[in-house]
Amino acid sequence: MNENNTRKPLIIVKFALQAGLFMGAALVPVLQAEAQTRRQPDTTQLSCAQTQDLIKRFGGINLKSGPYKFDRFVSGRNQCFSGQTVRPTFVPTKDEPKCSVLVCAEMGQTRQ
Repeated sequence: MNENNTRKPLIIVKFALQAGLFMGAALVPVLQAEAQTRRQPDTTQLSCAQTQDLIKRFGGINLKSGPYKFDRFVSGRNQCFSGQTVRPTFVPTKDEPKCSVLVCAEMGQTRQ
């Protein structure tokens, strides 16, 4: 077998590996984003008590509160970064249009 015949399969294998790695790398962020949006509980599908219980149980949790609205809700100030405080806000739930929850906010920030 001459040298040209052995190089062709190696070039094909190298190209296939590069193409596969590229496609895999391109799909990972898309799949992760899709998985994240599916994982977050939706407050509109929970009662206010269930929503508040989830927040209390986890301390801080990302919840969906509408088709394109996500936020991190917390049980208290200890779940916030340094320089932040908690402020009350409201999310829609299955049984209440305005269920009171807490979010972290910069000191002095009253509204989001």
